Amino acid sequence: MVTFDQIFQKYYHSLLLYGLKFISNDNDVNDILQEVFAVVWEKEKYKLETDHLKSYLYNSVRNGCLNYLRHQSVVQKHAEQEKVTASFNELHFYQSGEKSLIEKEGLEKIYVAINSLSDNYKEVIELSRFQGLKNKEIAEKLNIPLRTVETRLFRALSSLRKSLTNKQIYILMNLSLNTAN
Repeated sequence: MVTFDQIFQKYYHSLLLYGLKFISNDNDVNDILQEVFAVVWEKEKYKLETDHLKSYLYNSVRNGCLNYLRHQSVVQKHAEQEKVTASFNELHFYQSGEKSLIEKEGLEKIYVAINSLSDNYKEVIELSRFQGLKNKEIAEKLNIPLRTVETRLFRALSSLRKSLTNKQIYILMNLSLNTAN
């Protein structure tokens, strides 16, 4: 009869390498392997036939890795949402009657990026974000088709996304909210 120690010695290294195909961190894979082998010990899975045991081990490691990756995805989404919430709160709260230093720095970089745009793109962005005009109002004011306004806005924002951080884009997208208040 095969003992738990023999199973552990026989499969641990190959399961570790298998787990590393899913997750690049050795420590995280080792944690998953510990959980798998704990279940093998507790439920006496080491008494299974060799083929069944091997399938069980590899499936358990794969499922453990996939569960870990799903969990990390949820944690990352939560962290990103927290950043957005923090940025939102920072943009909307004032200390001593002045806007936060971070917003001011972000605005300076946004203005520099906007000034680097072509005149057509710059004009549409300024009317949209700084004057708070809607696309239809911009089209009427500039006497151009609505679709042209939409295209210019899209291209201007695409260009700005290349030169600004996500936080700065967030500030830019919410400027009309701030200037309307």
